[in-house]
This record gives sequence, structure tokens and C-alpha cells, in this order.
Amino acid sequence: MKKCATFAVSSNAGRIPFDTGHSERNPLNFNPLLTQRVSDLLKASRLSQKLHKWLGLFVGIQLLIWTLSGFYMVVVNIDIIHGDHLVQPPDTLGTADLAAYSDRLRSVVRDNPDATAISIKPLNGSPVVQVRTPVTTRLMSLENGAGPEVIDEALVRTLAQGYYAGTGAIESLTLIENNPPREIGARPLPLWRVDFDDVWGSTLYISSTTGALATRRHTLWRVFDFVWMLHIMDYDEREDINNWILRVVSSLGFLLVVTGVWYLYFRLNMRRWFKSAS
Repeated sequence: MKKCATFAVSSNAGRIPFDTGHSERNPLNFNPLLTQRVSDLLKASRLSQKLHKWLGLFVGIQLLIWTLSGFYMVVVNIDIIHGDHLVQPPDTLGTADLAAYSDRLRSVVRDNPDATAISIKPLNGSPVVQVRTPVTTRLMSLENGAGPEVIDEALVRTLAQGYYAGTGAIESLTLIENNPPREIGARPLPLWRVDFDDVWGSTLYISSTTGALATRRHTLWRVFDFVWMLHIMDYDEREDINNWILRVVSSLGFLLVVTGVWYLYFRLNMRRWFKSAS
């Protein structure tokens, strides 16, 4: 019996079993259709992973810049950025002051028929009338009818000290007649630039025509301006929030999120799909 059993095993070794009418069971016990479906899903998962990786490499730095620049713009109070803490509240004229110079005002209006605007304001502690024409703008004292044609350096120094609310001393005065710095925008020239030696790195810009405070700038504003440029990706004028670079990178950032959600979907469901294929 033992020899016969041995002979039967050896004689059938390597032979293909006869078809008995029953399909052979898959050795791994996988459903072929489900196995193909899982294979396709794995390919899609690898594609989503690859797209997500390359998009992350391309726009990841800009996403970090958006985060850091947005954090700075949110944390630093906008009133500080505007430099409101650097200047005194503007002087005003009362009704009594206007009534005292009513005759002089009527004379100014009569003598300047081409004026497009006439206004009254305090300047260095005295009321002045500002006459604007299509050609020029000039100041006249309400007390004697005279006024400086150009605001000179000595008057600018006095005005700057009156406008300034900090504790620093004037470091330098510069008359800007052309090639203005980018930080003053489109404000008309000429302007006096007055720098102070305070911790803020404060600068006041004063009109050499009217003596008015045109704008103020300081270190935190300049940092804000720089991060704003990085945030909106306008590296030239720093004003266009709808430029093509921003639109392209924003679209790629959206695709990064979509591919990330796509890949996460595959990762969360992969175990369930393998179980259903078994």
C-alpha cells in the first residue's frame, strides 16, 4: 500500500488537473474584477500623489510667504502702520477766527477771479488763505495779505516740529524736486523730506508749496509695504491685486488643495478596497 501510494503521487507530479466542471479557486482568494478596480485606484492614487508633490514644490514657497505676510499685516495695528502715532492732531480754526477776517476773505475772492478753490487753514500758528488756480497754488496771510511763495527750510523745520508727535530730533531735511522715492506714491512735487532720529525711523513729507503734511512714513510702514508686495505679487507698482502672476499662482494653489483632498480620499479608503477585493 505504501509503494502504491508513493507511485500515485510521483506519477501525478507536474500534471495539470483534469477539468471536473468546477472552476479552480484563486490561490490568493481575490475577485478578479475587484482586483482590477483596486489596481486602477492605485494608479489614480499615485497620480494624485505625484501632482500634489510637484504642485507643493512649485507653490509651497509662495504659500509660506502668504502665511507670514498675512500674519504681519494682521498682527501690526493698521493705525500704527499709517503712522497716526507720529503726528499731532491737525489744528483747526474757529468760527470767531473766520468772522474776524471776513473782509480780507472777500478781498481775496475778488482779487482772484481765476481761482478754482480758496480755503483757510492754520499755518505755523497763524491763519492763511490758500488760493488754488489752474496754474499754481499760493498762500497768503490773512493778517496782512502777504505770504511766502515757497516754504523755505527754516519754516519747514518749524512746521515739522509742530506736526511731529514723537521725541526724536530732526536728523536731516531734503528738498525733493524730481526722482521721488517710491514710498510717496503719486503725490505732487516738490516736497520736503524731514527725517527724525527716533526708534521708528520716522519721515515726514511736507509740501513746499502749501506747507501741508503730505504723508508720513516709518520703518513698520516700509516693512508692511514690502510684505504687501510679496503678498499680492506685484513687484513693480505694488498696487495691482489682480495681476496675472497672482492669478496663476492662486490657481495652482487651488489645484494643490484639490489634489491633496484627492490623495487623502485614496489613502483613507485603500484598506477597505483591499478587503473588498479579497
